Amino acid sequence: MSYQPTGAIAAAATTSLPEEIGGERNWDCRYSWVRDPSFTMKALWVAACPDEAHEFFDFMTAAAAHSRPERHLQIMFGIGGEHDLSERTLPHLSAWRGSGPVRAGNGAWTQPQLDVYGELFDAAFRVREQLAEIGPATRTFS
Repeated sequence: MSYQPTGAIAAAATTSLPEEIGGERNWDCRYSWVRDPSFTMKALWVAACPDEAHEFFDFMTAAAAHSRPERHLQIMFGIGGEHDLSERTLPHLSAWRGSGPVRAGNGAWTQPQLDVYGELFDAAFRVREQLAEIGPATRTFS
């Protein structure tokens, strides 16, 4: 699911679907995760979608380049490039099959996960192999 205005690819188009019916572990997954680009980009190139792969990498590098330097690299971003993905519950909405709460945002954005650096660098390596020219967002990231 590519968001054309930015090139972001969302992990899912859903929020608050439970791990089990009646459970409370309902997460909002409508975000672009840094761990996904190297796998996603490879799949896009195999599927002959190089433009989408390049746009996704440009999105990721632009979002990562605008992260706060005193903090670790975020593990995910909003599809519009948003950095603050603070989680909140929406008690006025009915949950699927009584499996509340309905959530917007995802508190995982604050978790340090060091693997995301490797995933982003692997994606950069794939870009170098696949594209003749690197865009301005990618040059800014380095």
